[in-house]
Amino acid sequence: MFENAHRRRNFANPCTSREQIGVGPYMSGNMQETIITNVALWRGKNAEIEPNMSIRVRGDRIADVAPAGDLQPSVNEKVVDGQGTTAIPGMIDAHVHLTTNSDYSKVVDNSMYRALVPGTEKLLHGVRNGLRALAAGFTTLRVMGHRESGDVELASMIDRGLLPGPRLLVAPWVISMTGGRGDLFYPAALPRQPLDTADGVEECRKLVRLQRKLGAGFIKVTASAGYLSADDKVHWPNYTVDELKVIVSEAHDYDLKVAAHAHSPEGIKRALLAGVDTIEHGTNITDELIQMMVDQGAYLVPTLAIGDSIARRGSKSGVPAQGLEKMQGDNDSSGQYVRRAKDAGVKIVMGTDSSGNLCEFGEHARELELYVKLGMSPAEALLTTTSVAAEALGMEDEIGTVETGKYADIVLVNGNPLNDIGLLNREGGLRAVFKSGIDVTNPWPAIF
Repeated sequence: MFENAHRRRNFANPCTSREQIGVGPYMSGNMQETIITNVALWRGKNAEIEPNMSIRVRGDRIADVAPAGDLQPSVNEKVVDGQGTTAIPGMIDAHVHLTTNSDYSKVVDNSMYRALVPGTEKLLHGVRNGLRALAAGFTTLRVMGHRESGDVELASMIDRGLLPGPRLLVAPWVISMTGGRGDLFYPAALPRQPLDTADGVEECRKLVRLQRKLGAGFIKVTASAGYLSADDKVHWPNYTVDELKVIVSEAHDYDLKVAAHAHSPEGIKRALLAGVDTIEHGTNITDELIQMMVDQGAYLVPTLAIGDSIARRGSKSGVPAQGLEKMQGDNDSSGQYVRRAKDAGVKIVMGTDSSGNLCEFGEHARELELYVKLGMSPAEALLTTTSVAAEALGMEDEIGTVETGKYADIVLVNGNPLNDIGLLNREGGLRAVFKSGIDVTNPWPAIF
């Protein structure tokens, strides 16, 4: 599909206008009208399924949603018969590392990949990973970017319709202190660059400003050590409360939300005291900190899928022995902390931590299966990847539900995922994926 569309465009003609070059099948301004009819509809708000519904798509937006008999197609409208499917909103993965290894036939050490692979190659891996996510029904990704890997530029190209891919909200790079979790992902002998670390209040302030200048859609900061970074201990905090407060204050001044990587209780506490918007991972959270999250309205992005993937794949995931030992030690791999947080009223947002061999792109819905195993209903699990995720990203007016005026991000599931969440991660489970009104069910066959 992509290659054929590319061949039809006359890039060799020097008289081709800029407007002509910009118009293609992935442009969000495409004005084709489509009616998706005869579907059961889950709008993304509660546990209700509405039978025999139709959705009219005009351009990149949903123009109308009504019972099938009330929406009659015009002669110019394309009709998609969804008989036997459930239409759900395009899904959101709120924690991915897009420009990581996409060649899953080769096991690559994560830290060596980050340190030694050129940014141009990382960008091309990111294109492939994004297409895998899109074909899996994930039309929006929140990207924990890698510096100089083109994540921001790729997001722009997709927004302009020049490349197929999911909608991307990007943090250009993680804000890490010297010797902190982000810094320790790189070999100690590798020279550091100015964006790699920030120490002290003023350096933290400046780094937020630099990331905003680079096109940040949000800010990511490390508030604790991690399981996969070398030579640190998970209970160590990163950054003082004052340093975190200036990061949050500076970001919020420019309408940027802040995501805090935090496993340890002290790291989570400092991040919450600073006013971050989302806690990423939160593995060792206490009941006291859960209550702080409820009181502040902070969201939890558990990322259980990466631990599940590493446990299933072991050394084949590329995790070094030290990382595997740490994960098998004090990590709450069962995810019971997520159950405690949800029961207390914390809003859970779906995120997988998809990252190369560690947690492969295209398997995102595995996270939802793990939530259901913890006791969530399928509808509750789906809310974490639709309306609740959109709210956490500050995009609830644009995505997350099937409603008039929102982007036409729609997934047709063969069967009813509210009865069987596994449909979303099963071969043949999805019949069609629409992103911004465009059928992207098989966006680039050559990669699969």
